Amino acid sequence: MTDSLIGSRRRSMTLAPQTSGSANSSPGQDAALNFALLRLANLTGAGLVRVDAEGHAWPLNETAANLLEALGGSYGATAPGALSSALATAAETGTPQLNEVLTSPPVSRHITVAALHSDGIGLVALRDHTEERLLQERLLQSEKMASVGQLVSGVAHELNNPLTGVMGFSQLLLARELDDTVRIQIQTIYGEAERAAKIVQNLLSFARRRRPTKEMADVNALMQRVLELRSYDFTIRNIGLDITLDAHMARVWVDPDQIQQVFFNVIKNAEQAMIDAHGSGKLTVVTAGAEDSVRISISDDGPGIPPEVARRIFDPFFTTKDAGEGTGLGLTICYGIIDEHGGRIWTENLPEAGSVFHIELPIGAGEEREPGTAHGGGAVGVTPSAVSGRRILVVDDEVSIRLLLHDILRLDQHSVALASSGLEAADLVERERFDIIITDMKMPGMDGASFFRQVQERDPAQAERIIFITGDTVSPDTRAFLQRVTNPVLAKPFKIGPLRDAIEAVLGRGAISAAAPSLVESAIHASEPDAQPAKTTPDTHTSS
Repeated sequence: MTDSLIGSRRRSMTLAPQTSGSANSSPGQDAALNFALLRLANLTGAGLVRVDAEGHAWPLNETAANLLEALGGSYGATAPGALSSALATAAETGTPQLNEVLTSPPVSRHITVAALHSDGIGLVALRDHTEERLLQERLLQSEKMASVGQLVSGVAHELNNPLTGVMGFSQLLLARELDDTVRIQIQTIYGEAERAAKIVQNLLSFARRRRPTKEMADVNALMQRVLELRSYDFTIRNIGLDITLDAHMARVWVDPDQIQQVFFNVIKNAEQAMIDAHGSGKLTVVTAGAEDSVRISISDDGPGIPPEVARRIFDPFFTTKDAGEGTGLGLTICYGIIDEHGGRIWTENLPEAGSVFHIELPIGAGEEREPGTAHGGGAVGVTPSAVSGRRILVVDDEVSIRLLLHDILRLDQHSVALASSGLEAADLVERERFDIIITDMKMPGMDGASFFRQVQERDPAQAERIIFITGDTVSPDTRAFLQRVTNPVLAKPFKIGPLRDAIEAVLGRGAISAAAPSLVESAIHASEPDAQPAKTTPDTHTSS
């Protein structure tokens, strides 16, 4: 093909004399130089196209032929609009033009078009820089997520403390005899606080970027489960479903729960777009396998995505929904999950109508994961504890957390001492031995880790009976410390059930080493929206 392209090029335009700088070059030398130049163009990913006076496009090398086809053109046919418009501007202004073109789906490519017009003949250089653009976008998105993650870490910690108090005291109130109206009102308070806690978890889920728990999985099966969950909503909302699944697609090495979360979020967004646009719609799901990846395409027939929205669609807190209807974190979390899996996610508008989200995941292999340990969140109500009558020290700098833990523990007939700092707690431990110590991690003066080390030096057995509570599961230092120790960890806002489980674990002696790791993993990795988090903090003053 290259030889025929060069022959066509030589008949219309010869660059060899100008390029070689030799006035005595022979036709054979010109042809050799042309061939060498085109080979170099292929090697560097550049395509050269000649456009004649009649507007026909003649690709001069193999790269040009491929890129011309991507732009909607073909050998000897009328030049595509991207080329003709650039050449028209170049002829009008007398200067070369440099434009960037995004080709139409299903395979969108970023192509640079450099056009030069002279004596009725046009020469166009084409270059595909799709991978470079995607890398730039990924780096930009990573920088955004990293910077916002730092902000989220601090905000989440501050929000989790009051949420712990609201949820905890609501549980205590619900344990009392109440008339129906008051009970419903308190249950509403608890439910709204739990909703706020899930929003905080969503904030932390992309800030923490936890390591996925992967296994070999069938993407088609994961998608079908999500579609089954949404089937009822599709029916009552008049949304049709068109599914084309590649039955021969390879299995992939993924965290099934996280990938299903991505599918669910994308499908829910598509569903909402169609309902808002015309009260019904058609959702199309297509999967396809390639040599080293699988692609999942989820498209709708909604209004499409405006360019100004498409540029920011994966940004944290960006939403087009009305106030109170969305956090602007769903697609940000999706982006983080897919990026963590080494894949990519992007969106395009369809030529006819609507938009499509593409998700690509690399094909890989690994060891099957071990079954995870479950960690129940506990019911809203309060049931009797299996352990009572112990001497417990509570250490937290938040007054509301100290009072909450005091009331919960007194409900179980424990004797409680309160300390508002690590220093105050260290002084109490010097003077008295406690069955259990519940301490916050993040406190002014002496933090939970420093307090633990001081207790461990003085009495290793006492240190084994410390329970950590924390709202800061994002900080690398906090995470590293909690993963080193075997003590139970509760992530705020915690429920009464997990608190009692932790107390039983540390009093179970032999059960400590078995129970503690699951509690630690549950606290540190509680980033899914349905997770039930738990945590604690240190107190001041004593009571019994």
